[in-house]
Amino acid sequence: MKHKLPAILEKSGLLILFLAVAISLPVSGCSKKHKSSRGGGGGGGGGTGTGTGTGTGTGTGTGTGNIGDADALDLTWGVEENASQADLEYMADRIRTHNNSLWTGTEGQACLRDQTLVNNSSQGDVIIQSIKGPKSNPIGWCMSTSGGWQITLVTGTVNSQIFMHELGHGWVGPFNGEEYSCVNDGVCVQAASMGAGGTEGLIKWCDPDTCVQSQECWNIMLQNHNWDHPGPGGAPPACNVTIQ
Repeated sequence: MKHKLPAILEKSGLLILFLAVAISLPVSGCSKKHKSSRGGGGGGGGGTGTGTGTGTGTGTGTGTGNIGDADALDLTWGVEENASQADLEYMADRIRTHNNSLWTGTEGQACLRDQTLVNNSSQGDVIIQSIKGPKSNPIGWCMSTSGGWQITLVTGTVNSQIFMHELGHGWVGPFNGEEYSCVNDGVCVQAASMGAGGTEGLIKWCDPDTCVQSQECWNIMLQNHNWDHPGPGGAPPACNVTIQ
């Protein structure tokens, strides 16, 4: 039986720069992000919420697959603005889509299981500055914390590739390098997001046969996770999102 990944530990202390991911517009990608520029990136994503944000609820994704031995991530998503209930429901649906994409990218070996979406909060494993706010540069980044890692997304409207790219730096690899130009037959998540791969972008990682740079992401993934390549695949499991 594979080890199930527990809920991400609560973050504490100062954020330590781990890896800065600056995804450019309209071409998405990553670059090292210095602490001094973090405020600039955040300021660009300042959308304004118009609702009261007082609603709560729980929703279950439409996935029908069985988690089985897959690694299940239980994450907290903090929304920095005071978002409307409609926008929170929209974000919950985006999280469920990211679950399906992560399942596909890891070939049925990782998923988003129980997710908590907290309105008007700057705490969590994933921070959304504004659910439907404007895109800016950088649009997302991943930083290390005393408890592990934290992803920040300027807007909740980003496609799955951008979320998975950041998760790749924090957990899936973890990948220290970039693969901006690794676009080959539907891969790689770590490439720059340039409209390839459909609505959700590129949602598969490269391997020695498909990598056109040097990282060969699946080799790193196999070293750090009890996974197979190719993996079992199958239908994605349900993703539960609780709105607070």
